[in-house]
Amino acid sequence: MLQDLRYALRMMARNPGFTSVAVFALALGIGANTAMFSVVDAVLLRPLSYDEPDRLVMAWETNFTNAVTRSQVSPVTYTEWRDNSGLFEEVAGWWYPQLNLTDAQGDPERARAIDVTDRFFAVLGADALVGRTFLPGEDQPQAESVVVIGHALWQRRFGGDASALDEVVRLDGVPHTIVGVMPPGFDYPNETEVWRGLSWDPSQHSREALFFEVVDRLRPGLDRVQAQADLDALAVRLATDYPDSNRGWGALLVPLHEQLVGDVRPALLVLFGAVGFVLLIACANVANLLLARASVREKEIAIRLAIGASRGRLVRQLLTESLVLAFVSAVAGTLLAWVAVRGFAAANPIDIPRLGGVVLDARLLLFTFTVASVTAVLFGLVPALQASRSNVGAAVKDGARESGASAGSRTVRTLLVVSEVAIALMLLVGAALLLKSFGRLQEVDPGVRPTNVLSVNLQLSSAAYPEWSSVSDFYTRLVERVETIPGVRSAASTAFLVLE
Repeated sequence: MLQDLRYALRMMARNPGFTSVAVFALALGIGANTAMFSVVDAVLLRPLSYDEPDRLVMAWETNFTNAVTRSQVSPVTYTEWRDNSGLFEEVAGWWYPQLNLTDAQGDPERARAIDVTDRFFAVLGADALVGRTFLPGEDQPQAESVVVIGHALWQRRFGGDASALDEVVRLDGVPHTIVGVMPPGFDYPNETEVWRGLSWDPSQHSREALFFEVVDRLRPGLDRVQAQADLDALAVRLATDYPDSNRGWGALLVPLHEQLVGDVRPALLVLFGAVGFVLLIACANVANLLLARASVREKEIAIRLAIGASRGRLVRQLLTESLVLAFVSAVAGTLLAWVAVRGFAAANPIDIPRLGGVVLDARLLLFTFTVASVTAVLFGLVPALQASRSNVGAAVKDGARESGASAGSRTVRTLLVVSEVAIALMLLVGAALLLKSFGRLQEVDPGVRPTNVLSVNLQLSSAAYPEWSSVSDFYTRLVERVETIPGVRSAASTAFLVLE
């Protein structure tokens, strides 16, 4: 094997043009597959980094009578599920208040914040990196106002200093004490950086106000199907007890992992399949190159057969050359994949969840070199078998007719070219259809004219503007002053932006 390896390296060095072209083609194919696998692995395959993630579910309200298959939950319904179902070991809820944060230096920023019940971190099994999370009762109206902040915010605004604990920040003008900092990577849900204890009683809210989100931890030994059946029974009882608000409404439990990645799963799997075809095209290219090279080496192979080399020995030598070629390509492909994925993760143009979890680890390397091994067999086996069938007598005679091996190689090359063109044509047609669909989406009339229209998302402090009349007056004066700015034709304010 060492002799085969040395010979393979010498052959690659003696043919730099062939080696460069083959390595480039394979590196692109292997790199594309490695990049897509790293994304699929991080987003779809790896379990969530929470304690016993298989027991975590999101709970939604649903109403099939009016085609609402998944809706946020009423805070009152949340308390009913929490207190009466007996299905959950822990239950937590939250909503998105849109808060303005101001620290001791007075620098304001819009905080990615949520108001949570006190068991939020307990449900996920998450502990603070510095300090603590919420204590029981810190989500009550009379409790002290405390917050837990994310690691990125801690680094950005407090320089990662532990003295940030017990520091007071203002959220919408109301002072809150920082009691904990979460570890890097914990930003659930939706890249949250500030978790504030809920300051109102959910049971005192309206049953028809659907704005709460709920995550539950199932009791040990209880599967989701049984929990769903029991929760359906509770929903029926609530519909009977409160027909005005709950009639026609049920419940839906969704695994937390599915909730996070379900929307992007089909697209990622389709892309993974597409880059698999790209690798097949690369294999066909390199197999053609090897077949053409085998015809050049036919006399060399015939002489080796004539002096006693077995066909199996030659096949092993030629497969060793293919393996070396594939593993060199794998190294180059891994580097290309890593650069591509890092750049894509930094941009994240389509907001793929969990993309920040892409890492270069043993799983990724194992996948890459497994692909390289399979690839080597795909593009190397047929050329090796064809070359080892060389006609010794015909090959060693100058000017002899085309040998059987050469004729067979030409047939195989023809089949490979046909297959390669067919796969490439399929991918091109698929890409053309996607571009056509995108173009049609661009041509859809939205019913508004968005050209030269700018929007600003503004959230007023409830402490500075406690009454609705003061909020209304502010926006009235704001619109009037904006309309006086040169170049502005008109201005307006709205609670919900069209097509946002």
